[in-house]
Amino acid sequence: MVGQRSKPLVIGLTGSIGSGKSNVLHELVALGAEGIDADRVAHQVIAPGGPAYAAVVAEFGPEIVGPDGRIDRGALGRRVFADPAALARLEAIVHPAVGQVIAARVAASSAPVVVIEAIKLLEAGLSRQLCDQVWVTVCSETEQIARLATGRGMTEVEARRRLANQMPAEQMIARADRVIDTSGTLAETATQIIAAWAEMGLSFPAPTIRPARPDDAEAVAAVWRAIVAEGGQTVVDRPFTPAQERAYLEQLPPRARVTVAVVGGIVAGFQSLDLYATYTCAMDHVGVLGTFVLVPLRCRGIGRDLSRATFDHARQAGFAKLVINVRADNPGSQTFYVSLGFQPCGRLARQAFIEGRYVDELLFEMFL
Repeated sequence: MVGQRSKPLVIGLTGSIGSGKSNVLHELVALGAEGIDADRVAHQVIAPGGPAYAAVVAEFGPEIVGPDGRIDRGALGRRVFADPAALARLEAIVHPAVGQVIAARVAASSAPVVVIEAIKLLEAGLSRQLCDQVWVTVCSETEQIARLATGRGMTEVEARRRLANQMPAEQMIARADRVIDTSGTLAETATQIIAAWAEMGLSFPAPTIRPARPDDAEAVAAVWRAIVAEGGQTVVDRPFTPAQERAYLEQLPPRARVTVAVVGGIVAGFQSLDLYATYTCAMDHVGVLGTFVLVPLRCRGIGRDLSRATFDHARQAGFAKLVINVRADNPGSQTFYVSLGFQPCGRLARQAFIEGRYVDELLFEMFL
């Protein structure tokens, strides 16, 4: 097991510029990893007194040094990114120094996982020297160029020139242990990271349970997308979009609530409490419940944590009874609700038509 390692699991995280590496690193750090940004280390090694400073100045001349004695990275970049041979000479100086600094940080780390984000991870040999796994982030070139224009103010010409100086994505993928597709929303990328963390056998941080906010719409929609794609969990046959989810959260009645479970900064599940009926006041005491947790985090107590918070709110809001519809072919959910105190009270035959067949739903109720 990973938890029994005497040294951290080392993940090398790479991908073309604008492919979402930094966001993936941020999510992994939130789950408990130590993150190392190789680009920042590269800045350190060419700073005055750094191990590569003198050699870089000797190679490219004093004109790359600013009035403050620091290397002008803009001037250096204009010099090397337009000349592949000059870029290769710079990397031959900087990469070994970066590797030595990172190796020392990995050796000193007490984290269960260390993630090294490096755009030249494979070319610099860091993957062979230090890494147990290589992760590659991917998205379309069109998306990369758009991100570089928005985030860094690059022109399309500059962005394409930077991409041309990097290893093609296909070659990176061929050497990857895991590929993270970042073409969707940030929350959809986060669901992939949750799954990977679980597959590696790593412990998750304790969840934070809180009411959902409109800004959680993208994350809640990502959970919906994962649940619908899984199949067999709900009669909902198409995920709600972030815009639809935001509209729902913004228009919730005062007594209703959506509660989210946040694990390492990632919304890993949610529970909804809504009014059973709005066309009459005779059923104002009845609420309808729904619980949705990502597969890797099920059977870890998150559903119960959500339920405790929801039940407390329901009582304070004047609900005296909760009901839930559960697919008849979803025994896991049935067991979960019975464990909370719900009792079966009916069956709706052929209630949904999904993937070419009818599905019954079971009715459960609980008095608060």
